[in-house]
Amino acid sequence: MLPQQDLQNRLKAQVDFPSPSKVAMEIIALARDPEIEMAKVAQAVSRDPAMTAKILRIANSAFYAQRRPSQNLRQALVIIGLNAALTLALSFSLVSSMRALHPRGIDYPRFWRRALLAATAARAFSESAKTGSPEDIFLAALLQDIAVLALDRVERDFYAKLPQPSGHAEWIAYETERIGKDHAGYSALLLRAWNLPERLCKAVEASHAPKTLSANTEEGRCARCIALGSDLAEAVLQEDHSRMVPALARRAHHLLGMSHEQFNEVVTRILSLIPETESLYETSILQQDDADNLLAEARELLAVRNLHALQEVSALQATTSVLLTRTEEAEDSSRRDPLTGVLNRPWLDRMLDREFTQAVVFGRDLSIAHIDLDRFKSVNERYGTQTGDKVLRSCAQALLSCVRGSDLVARYSGEEFMVVLPGADREIARQVAQRMLAALAGSAHDPDNRELQITASIGVATYSLRQRFPSALALLEAADHALYAAKLCGRNRVECFEELSSTQHSPAAARG
Repeated sequence: MLPQQDLQNRLKAQVDFPSPSKVAMEIIALARDPEIEMAKVAQAVSRDPAMTAKILRIANSAFYAQRRPSQNLRQALVIIGLNAALTLALSFSLVSSMRALHPRGIDYPRFWRRALLAATAARAFSESAKTGSPEDIFLAALLQDIAVLALDRVERDFYAKLPQPSGHAEWIAYETERIGKDHAGYSALLLRAWNLPERLCKAVEASHAPKTLSANTEEGRCARCIALGSDLAEAVLQEDHSRMVPALARRAHHLLGMSHEQFNEVVTRILSLIPETESLYETSILQQDDADNLLAEARELLAVRNLHALQEVSALQATTSVLLTRTEEAEDSSRRDPLTGVLNRPWLDRMLDREFTQAVVFGRDLSIAHIDLDRFKSVNERYGTQTGDKVLRSCAQALLSCVRGSDLVARYSGEEFMVVLPGADREIARQVAQRMLAALAGSAHDPDNRELQITASIGVATYSLRQRFPSALALLEAADHALYAAKLCGRNRVECFEELSSTQHSPAAARG
């Protein structure tokens, strides 16, 4: 067995391996100043053109869904923040420098595929659990196995005796036998040498045994996200992972209290982030077959879970029918907009997230229509808000008359409505929107014996296999762009996002 103290000393002597760039080290130093100005960070980052380009790109990517793109570095830093700039600068710098290495005993391409997949997955788990900074956890997960490269460098042929391909479990067992502990502690040693935050060092140190840290601490929750990201990456890269998803779902519940639905949403989020991560780090992470298998197993898990839930409901239904009825009535009231009787905004957000996840998982279409009553402000100004409220109720009923039983109609805000159309492609959604336009214009909106002519502008966006969106928020923003285009084109019309020209994707028209 190799002496641990001697090995630690040799690793410390190699802290310039791999070294963060001069710009990255300058950003680390700046980050220690609690009163640092964003302008100084922008000045430091701008010295590295490649890093500047990547930070601009990631600020406008699926990681940070923004309504309007960042046009310069300072805008990008405002969006992602100093902490994210620090972690991104470090990750870009370290990945770039470590690619120049020539490991002796490990499968280097597999190592980086695993590192980037684990980091992407850990970020998604962090977002779902609402714990820590997703950028911090991405960086810590990316570097959790950095000591493997360092050990391979300072101890010649250290991993060469392992059979290839060797996985994470084989590394840990081999390291424990040869040096008395696994690489997690040595990775934390290197991170401390680079002056990374202690909470991240502790999280990496405990990533192989996350329950050694309390779930009530930030580092404990971070360690759990990093461990789950590592488990998912390792499982996906194994040749036989047919039972991967159920086991990972159980572990996610065990470590983070995550439900099956939440786990399924995390898998969907991971798959949506991978293309951007592959592009940013210029590395292929996930083969199409692996992605397809992951989705198929997630679908099967959800189907089995739903079947069990239905069986449980059936067994209890006879004795709980009265209670269920009362509960449904109370829930229905909480879901409704008190003025119009259609769904309210919070319930719309919840249902749209659910429908979007199902559309992604099951590969089916999902359309939404964003409706804004034209020049409605003038109705309130001329006739008063009581008349305006009556018109809103009348318009809501007109919209309800145009949709199917599976569709959702909600009041979005003020004089805006949103209609969710599960399973509807673009053409069907356009037809429904045209019906709604005609119903609004043809209805007799005559509160207090005043006949009012009401028109609307409608923007339609559709998630499909041909037109994908990374999130429900992105789909909403697409419908909003289409609505703005309808306003620009004269109002009282329907516009579809897919048919907009590039100049119409960033409209400047005001609602009204």
